[in-house]
Amino acid sequence: MIVSLGVKILKHGDFTPIDDYTGDMILIDRLSEFFPVNSWSWNEGEVVELDDIACAIHDGQAEESEPFGDNWKHVCWESKPTEWHIGRILYFIKNPDEIRDIEIDNICNGKYICPIPVIVDGNHRFIAAMWLHDQGKMEKVHCMYGGRTDLLDYLTGNTEEQPLE
Repeated sequence: MIVSLGVKILKHGDFTPIDDYTGDMILIDRLSEFFPVNSWSWNEGEVVELDDIACAIHDGQAEESEPFGDNWKHVCWESKPTEWHIGRILYFIKNPDEIRDIEIDNICNGKYICPIPVIVDGNHRFIAAMWLHDQGKMEKVHCMYGGRTDLLDYLTGNTEEQPLE
């Protein structure tokens, strides 16, 4: 079975609405297992790692409160420099109550839905959550999940068994 942001999709294309879907609390360490490199890039050839965040905090870099662009509410018409993205992550580190609604789906291969999560919207928030997790300040993060329920059970800690197929 698949959950797609508030809709259960059963076999043969049957859809069952989930009333009042408000998201799920996902374990940060479980989600970060799928991102082993711990680096992100918004601009070709420029990588942001967790160490860069620590350096930016140490250097007193300013935070950035302007949303980046989720293609719905805040369309991004131009690229931003890497320093801007680091500032955006710093904003969420300093405002952890705003780390929520990270949109997660699953990677698809043809008609097959793989048990591999992908962040559709919320990379800045997730990097901030990872940094806070490394500091022992955050264990779970609020996500809006659309994908396989067996993977959701693993990500939320409802099962210890990671789906492999």
